[in-house]
Amino acid sequence: MNPLDTFTDQAQILMGDLASAEHYRRLALGEFCGTKCAACDAVTFPPRMHCPDCFAADVTWVQIGAGATLYGFTTQTRALRFRAPEVIGIVHIPDVGLVVSPIGGRFEDLRIGQAMTLEIIAIDDGKRLVHSFV
Repeated sequence: MNPLDTFTDQAQILMGDLASAEHYRRLALGEFCGTKCAACDAVTFPPRMHCPDCFAADVTWVQIGAGATLYGFTTQTRALRFRAPEVIGIVHIPDVGLVVSPIGGRFEDLRIGQAMTLEIIAIDDGKRLVHSFV
């Protein structure tokens, strides 16, 4: 197990991060979501229980990811969070902005601006889910 995954689990338990818990619950249902502020309409990813723009606490869950495009990408030979070598990219998601994500596919075949499709991947024998774009 990756030490950062252990830290994330502990942080969720200690801080009661309801947004993270709900995010992973929704991933298990095949939904990739952010939160939308009722006061200012800002859509946020990662999802939060309050709006980081106006600090309002009235947020709703919305599906995101449709219309995503590749903004930039690289590959790495050493890894902390992702496995090496792996393609890591920045994906532009409409109404959300830029999101760092693992990218499926071969580095040589990727092009900035290409359309990306969300993929939910089960790891650790299905105990954890992560998002990726292909």
